[in-house]
Amino acid sequence: MRPAPASGPAPTARRTSWSLEVEVELVTRLFGGGARARELDEVSWLRPAALKSALRAWWRAGRCHDCKTLAELRGREQELFGSPGAYDGAGRPVGGPGLLAVEVEAAAPSKTEAYGGKPSSPLHVALFAAAGMGQGKEPARLALPGNTRAVVRLATPAAAPSPGCRAHDEIMAALRLWLTLGGMGARTRRGAGAIAVSRPEGAERLGLPASADQLDAFLRTACRPWNVEAELDGIFSLARTWQVFAGRVLADAEQAQGDLLSALRRARQDRPAAQAGRWGRSAWPEADAIRLKSLGSYVHIPDPKNAGRYPRAALGLPIVMHYKDRPPKEPPEQQILAARPAARGGWDKIERYASPILLRPVAVWEKGQRRYVPVALFTRCTLPPAARPWVTSEPSKQVAPEDVIASYAIREHAEETLARVATAFGGDFRPLLGV
Repeated sequence: MRPAPASGPAPTARRTSWSLEVEVELVTRLFGGGARARELDEVSWLRPAALKSALRAWWRAGRCHDCKTLAELRGREQELFGSPGAYDGAGRPVGGPGLLAVEVEAAAPSKTEAYGGKPSSPLHVALFAAAGMGQGKEPARLALPGNTRAVVRLATPAAAPSPGCRAHDEIMAALRLWLTLGGMGARTRRGAGAIAVSRPEGAERLGLPASADQLDAFLRTACRPWNVEAELDGIFSLARTWQVFAGRVLADAEQAQGDLLSALRRARQDRPAAQAGRWGRSAWPEADAIRLKSLGSYVHIPDPKNAGRYPRAALGLPIVMHYKDRPPKEPPEQQILAARPAARGGWDKIERYASPILLRPVAVWEKGQRRYVPVALFTRCTLPPAARPWVTSEPSKQVAPEDVIASYAIREHAEETLARVATAFGGDFRPLLGV
């Protein structure tokens, strides 16, 4: 029999040149975040893969304007955050996990509940998708803030990055953006799944804004407009910031989130009769535009000047247009999506477009106590210039040319739409920067 080896196998852990540990906690309700869409992870509320993906997205948002081409952006991103493993022409392995290693020490959410919010609640603007919606569908379970914490560990290996890659600085910048403006799970652009460091010392150590004044300075720097190359036109980037608003400092994160969502709901509904205590019709033209497109005889007579106008398409897609009365009193339910001309002729679908308006209650500290500042970040439209509204009751089918509103260029009208929404953030909110 052969003797046992004198030493054990070589360690598999990577030698690190830089590492960081930070304690974080959930400050608004978490919707989703698990391996399956819209489901909580029953083992860990904050998964390493989801965190690495979030850091990757915020790195891209903060560094997009530094790159000249999509290939350059993709190459720098893959070096830091990884890419699928493959082999080059000589049979050598390429790709892999990237420089950044992520570990998370987190238990199951400390407290969860099935979402039971009412449509009248401002939080429903963010969490309506958790309500079940549909026959036999149960409401989603949400993780609640209060005692839902995790320890995040980031590290890079001893191997040197390529020339020009400032790995540690760029990872730290992405972490700051994620902890200030990002979140985890679904509906993060509406303030759900917001995360903050647990202590003010942690914020200061990471270079995060620890006071309302520091937050103002941070946002003015991070969201400063820069030129972005045309080839990167469709990528969400803070360099395309249009306006930033900040509200009053509050003691409760969900109250700060609610203030933001209330303003957005007022703007998106724009019902003049609501001021007189009535529900009333919206001043936005889409409902009338669909009535006019359908050529029916409806209980609400459409205004002809609204024909072919779909400005809210610039605020995120798809939009579901559901009428209170059933056909034939009103049109059947429609979806507003987008389409662009196809190279082979006809139209290609653009089924989803993330909202250019990001709402976030941001944690700061006053005399050692955590407080929250509601922040509304408006960025410019990233839909292709040729994108047109596609209005259909059957979004799973191919684009029918007659359902494309070829006369209405969404991006051309986007700034006017954003300006109309921004009026709802006057009064209780102050502009930090803007056009």
